[in-house]
Amino acid sequence: MPTLRWLMALLCGVAAAAAGCVSDRTTDSGTPPASDCSLPLDEDVVGATQAIVAIRGFAFEPAQVTIPVGARVTWVNCEPDGTPSHTSTADDGEWGSSLLEPGDVFQFVFSEAGEYRYYCEPHPGMQAGVVVQ
Repeated sequence: MPTLRWLMALLCGVAAAAAGCVSDRTTDSGTPPASDCSLPLDEDVVGATQAIVAIRGFAFEPAQVTIPVGARVTWVNCEPDGTPSHTSTADDGEWGSSLLEPGDVFQFVFSEAGEYRYYCEPHPGMQAGVVVQ
């Protein structure tokens, strides 16, 4: 089973453009490190995932990912305990997660090329996208 440090390194590699990439230190803004995120790190989560999107600070990081057809995106709620739940919900209804508590994971495999917009149902201002090529 991969370690938390391994997944955090993967998250940084996949989301290098995202602000506040994962580290073991507090950021300059005083934000707690994402290593506080409780993640189920079994092969089903990490295995065929092409992109990992962190839900943190009431935002999806990165706000857009580009993946090949047939790839899987994994959303991880990295909010601190006590933060309201989030979802990953496609604008067109293609997918929709249940409410994700801090530490929960949702995955979706994209079988067709296109641009997919999504949002968080309880917090509709949280919006992002997936480009499938």
